[in-house]
Amino acid sequence: MRSFGKNFVLGLSMAALLGASALAGETTKTLTFNRDVSVNGTVVKKGSYKVKINKETGEMTILNGKEVIVKTTVTLAAEERKANSDEIGFTQSGDTNILKSVKFEGSRDRFRVMSAQAAPNQ
Repeated sequence: MRSFGKNFVLGLSMAALLGASALAGETTKTLTFNRDVSVNGTVVKKGSYKVKINKETGEMTILNGKEVIVKTTVTLAAEERKANSDEIGFTQSGDTNILKSVKFEGSRDRFRVMSAQAAPNQ
């Protein structure tokens, strides 16, 4: 009976470790945009959204609840300074605010949005 208990605990520990490592490549955070912003031509209205970034695939997804608003490609740029709060970088083109980067509070990772125009020819 003791052997079964030890194996059971060992199995649960392994499952927890494997599950945590599988999720290590994905970061999810709720961000609030204080203005409308364009992401690869898709307008994201000001408000709060769930932002998922998969470091392994370089894909960022912006969701409103379970609805996918836009998916785009990001590149990772590690910086020395950790962010004191969430940082959202914009550039302005005419009347349009274009999302350029996202950096989450407590992280050194800045995710730069690859615009459709900057993507390499396929």
